[in-house]
Amino acid sequence: MVKDYRSKPKIYADILESVAEQGYARPTKIMMDANLSYDRLKKHLETLVQKGLLRHEGDTYSITEAGIEFLTEFKRFERFASAFGLRI
Repeated sequence: MVKDYRSKPKIYADILESVAEQGYARPTKIMMDANLSYDRLKKHLETLVQKGLLRHEGDTYSITEAGIEFLTEFKRFERFASAFGLRI
């Protein structure tokens, strides 16, 4: 059986989508929604905060305007690629 692996941009989109759905989210909720281990989630969250796509306040994360733009463009590109039978 061949396993499907997610690309980093897809993982980032899954994390951003989890946060965007709620307005803000704690790591445990994001971890469940994005189907990631805590250690992997922690690294990705740090990257997203450094890139300005997420904001970290206390023990919660919220999505920035840049994060919303990334998510919108990623979904658009994903639909485009899907039209040609490609997966991202």
